[in-house]
Amino acid sequence: MSQGEPTTVNPSGASPARRAPLPGGTPESQGIPSAAILAMLRRWEASDCEPHSVVIVRHGHVVTQGWWAPYQPEHRQLLYSVSKTFLALAVALAEDEGLLGRSERLVDVFPEAAASAGPRASMITVEHCLRMSTGHHEDTLDSVAGLLGSADGAAALFLAAEPQHEPGSWFVYHNGASLMLALAVQRRTGQRLLRYLRPRLLEPLGIPSASWRNTAGRDLGFSGLHTTTDAVARLGLLLLDDGMWQGSRLLPSGWVGTASSALSDTGHHPGTPDWQHGYGYQMWRSRHDGFRADGAYGQFSLIHPRHDLVVAITACTDDAQPLLDAVWEELIPALTEAPCTAAPEAVNELARALDAAALPAPVSACEPSGPGPWVFTHEPTPEHPRLMGVEVRPHGDGWLLLVVDGEPLTITCGDGRWPDAAGVPFVAAGGWVSTGVFEATVIAVQTPHSLHLRCADGVVSARWRGYPLHGPCLAWQRDPDGD
Repeated sequence: MSQGEPTTVNPSGASPARRAPLPGGTPESQGIPSAAILAMLRRWEASDCEPHSVVIVRHGHVVTQGWWAPYQPEHRQLLYSVSKTFLALAVALAEDEGLLGRSERLVDVFPEAAASAGPRASMITVEHCLRMSTGHHEDTLDSVAGLLGSADGAAALFLAAEPQHEPGSWFVYHNGASLMLALAVQRRTGQRLLRYLRPRLLEPLGIPSASWRNTAGRDLGFSGLHTTTDAVARLGLLLLDDGMWQGSRLLPSGWVGTASSALSDTGHHPGTPDWQHGYGYQMWRSRHDGFRADGAYGQFSLIHPRHDLVVAITACTDDAQPLLDAVWEELIPALTEAPCTAAPEAVNELARALDAAALPAPVSACEPSGPGPWVFTHEPTPEHPRLMGVEVRPHGDGWLLLVVDGEPLTITCGDGRWPDAAGVPFVAAGGWVSTGVFEATVIAVQTPHSLHLRCADGVVSARWRGYPLHGPCLAWQRDPDGD
């Protein structure tokens, strides 16, 4: 899928939204033992979860925040299906303004495509799409992906796919339904999603910038949103307080209560327990009376009203259940309503752990043979269709990589350390692991993804951590509004 042209909520020449910091405090001051947070983080690190960032907010106070190097607080990261929750808020706002109703049928939103609809498809409403109960047995996205540049064409293909079940009676995780919501909002508002959300939601929340992948000027909606972990935490706080933000109502009263309910039965959904507690409006129910915005590879805003708690997480894992289990088993049981006994040593230990947090950085085990540069070629494969080769050059106390994957990319590579990732989409760490063999991990810091390279005998082989769902090309793994 092409990245397309970026949509940005901070277009050139516009003044960025002012972001007031959230109140802070020690974990103990808000009823969380620092030792419980540290135990949760250690479980993440000991598993295959690969945490990238965390922000914990209780009683409106940020008690913990941290980023694993090379990830940094200012990075706008690809959130995958956390995008869907922002999309649902756009639907709520459009409905509140009288532009789009939950009970409206798609054939009325897209009348030019109505002739394609069978009896069941003609009954699909905005509400059905919100809770992914269109009646389809499988996701329709692949069937409409070729016409994402045409709202009329995509709607016609979607409506031509007659559901196997009555609308409202069957849940399937359905990106195609979310796409229809995105197209509907953009049609009725006459604006891209982020331009519509900017004055109504993002600026009031103190989210100064974001970008959204789009095709032919239409934001994808079902995925593709890039913003910061701080923004993910602010989303959670807005939902925690029924759409209120610092005394101002941003969402219709009661909407969050409905949207976060188990409106669709997901008991038959494949997977682990946290995906079988029900689905609301582009949000999942969680254990312990919570709900969440949920993106592929471990992007989360966990909202727990009973505990007045929000946990924002970014990560890269193929199995997010252990990530959630550590929250449920280490953090939730340790919460107290009153402040905990002060524990300066535990607070300091947690702070030291977060200050030192970093992903493992490959390091040389031997000296290279010769002065370089070293050139390695790659024969394209389905997993790496545009990777043509890698050149390694000495650079300071590390290396400089020229990776040709979609386009030539010059990437600073530390030896046993991560270079500063401020202002760049890619950094790497690596070295010579044996005579004539160079290995490096390239991290696309504006996404969850990394690419492991093994260079030997003039040839490079590659392996993704987290297969990129917007296309397996390193050059595409960056903020669409970035460099």
